Amino acid sequence: MPKFLLFFVAILFVSCVNENISFDSVRERISINDSWSFYKYESAEITDDLIYDVRPEVVERNVVKDADSKPTEAISLEIKSKVLKPWILPTANDFINDPNKKYMRPEGNPGGDFPFVQTNFDDSSWEKVDLPHDWAIKEPFQTGWDSEVGGGMGRLPVNGVAWYRKKLDIPASDAGKSVFLDLDGTMSYAMVWCNGKLVGGWPYGYASWRLDLTSYLIPGGTNQLAIRLDNPNYSARWYPGGGIYRNVWLIKTNPVHVAQFGTYITTDNVSEDSATVSLEVNIDNDSKSDVKIEVSSEVYLLNDEGRKVGKPVSKFLPINTSVAAGKNSSVKSSVAIKNPKLWGPPPTQKPNLYMALTKVLQDGKQIDSYETRFGIRSLTFNADKGIFVNGERIQIKGVNNHHDLGALGAAFNTRAAER
Repeated sequence: MPKFLLFFVAILFVSCVNENISFDSVRERISINDSWSFYKYESAEITDDLIYDVRPEVVERNVVKDADSKPTEAISLEIKSKVLKPWILPTANDFINDPNKKYMRPEGNPGGDFPFVQTNFDDSSWEKVDLPHDWAIKEPFQTGWDSEVGGGMGRLPVNGVAWYRKKLDIPASDAGKSVFLDLDGTMSYAMVWCNGKLVGGWPYGYASWRLDLTSYLIPGGTNQLAIRLDNPNYSARWYPGGGIYRNVWLIKTNPVHVAQFGTYITTDNVSEDSATVSLEVNIDNDSKSDVKIEVSSEVYLLNDEGRKVGKPVSKFLPINTSVAAGKNSSVKSSVAIKNPKLWGPPPTQKPNLYMALTKVLQDGKQIDSYETRFGIRSLTFNADKGIFVNGERIQIKGVNNHHDLGALGAAFNTRAAER
């Protein structure tokens, strides 16, 4: 079986079922897409000096070379100014399993004295935008063989450095909670300050990422977010867009809560009569005390609108566990579901979905709730006959889908992707 087919099947299934999309009162997911202030420097060469890292000078401007061509050799550079990369790298620590490979944040607060990150900076003259926002799409296309941005990147001014600012009203009732900033896509080399303090960032423009704002926020007052983006030229073979081109969220939880992407579900021994559903739940303890908690989960069938139907079809036995202060712990359990409604591709099958509702209790009080959608199906890979989903041979159909709808902007256009 070709590796690309295996990869496509995995992506197809995960994209359909691995979403955690609704929360009750113990967990809030708040859109902060509205009312941002935006400023972009007129020239990519004349900006501030808050750089992520030093880049080599571009001497080869071929952006249409083959994807499997030999990569360019590394270049040694002399660093003449302070880079913020060491402060950004710790953002990835939650996804690095080996403690010895995690990044240590240096002392200091780079950029803390820069006007744009200050709470009292007057940005009233900046452009007012709502997210998602692509700063290049409204500009005219560049022309000529010597245009600054070539045809491979869409001939729109995606390159440059820009800032986004937004005030956050954090109520006093949020004191003691954990508050996270989730960014679904920022193009690119993002760096974030909150109330003048460098929180972290993310260099890669095509990934979602999270920052913990808890220690930087002032509950009961107005807080200032400032985000700097630096999108280089000659960096893609298609239109990448520029700016905060996806949604941005505030996530509020209790200090003890299900971790980001904190559930993992597998289905085994699948038949029309029964299936085994295994669930792993990862719990973060952001408090300064060890805690004892109970984790319980129920499984519901979802209707065509994605809403749970009736009573639970099965329940996981509650598990009691301890989580040390500032640490993470996981619990695992399995349950059998009788006569499962299977997930399968149309038109011959139906993509039925279930939802696992996980609750975390401390001293008998519910402190978190987390929903995970999933499907139950069997997959069989046969080198001679192909892929079988729930016993039916399925012919895989797909596209080489790049981030390539540049004429419509980088904000995802569902209808254009369908076409």
